Amino acid sequence: MWSKKHFIIVITTIAVLLAASGCKNKTELPALPATESPNHRITASPNNQNYRTLKAKAVLSLPMINRLNVKATVSVEVGKSIMISLQPLLGMEMYRIVCTGEHIIFIDKLTHSYMAEPYKNFTDKNHNLNYDMVEALLCNRFCDPLQEDYKDFTESCDAETTIYRKQAPNYYVEFLTQNNLIYRTTFASNDGSQYVMADYNSFSIKDGYSFPTAAVCNVRSEKFPLSFNVTFESVEFNADVTISETLPSGYNKLSLETLTQSLFNIK
Repeated sequence: MWSKKHFIIVITTIAVLLAASGCKNKTELPALPATESPNHRITASPNNQNYRTLKAKAVLSLPMINRLNVKATVSVEVGKSIMISLQPLLGMEMYRIVCTGEHIIFIDKLTHSYMAEPYKNFTDKNHNLNYDMVEALLCNRFCDPLQEDYKDFTESCDAETTIYRKQAPNYYVEFLTQNNLIYRTTFASNDGSQYVMADYNSFSIKDGYSFPTAAVCNVRSEKFPLSFNVTFESVEFNADVTISETLPSGYNKLSLETLTQSLFNIK
């Protein structure tokens, strides 16, 4: 049965996925192969990513809560905005998350409340979260955290895989590819103590584009390490999408601190 506790966990799961910052307990991540070629531009072509919009039906499942599966619809206007509609009961939208170029917006239709926070409030000053990172994780896309058109990515190859890695001052982004498909996306601190990692399990072809049918997301953060699964039931490319970035009138405004505190103080 869906409860307020379950709702808080789902929403904060997404928030923590975006944040994943502040952990001091060092965790090892998979190492790069030994051979690297510096100052390389990505050669795994983004041609598979040249769609302008994406619409998907998905199911979010959390192993931490037995048998909790949340249906969702996802709308993306590439390079601009994302809308995730959460429908935990009978296909009715109860909660909505909108990611714009500047903010993450959460709307709770049950309690008539909302949150709207800039990306910088989800991370510490050492982690430059932005819209492109969120889109990269959700849509299985390349992302350049320094917005330099894939310049200075290092490329490491073995017999089957290629890893592209870009170093920012305090963190890095890394893509593991096979046959020009992204099988893993990682955002991590330099010491490996905090990270978000998405593994894409399988791919299907739709409208000439390859897209994962499922993903497993793992987060390491100070207070709330977690794992959850996403299954994409259907996807559609280049269809018309409508994403509203308008804040609701007559709703009570929440802070991010209120939302996360509600999770960690669950009794």
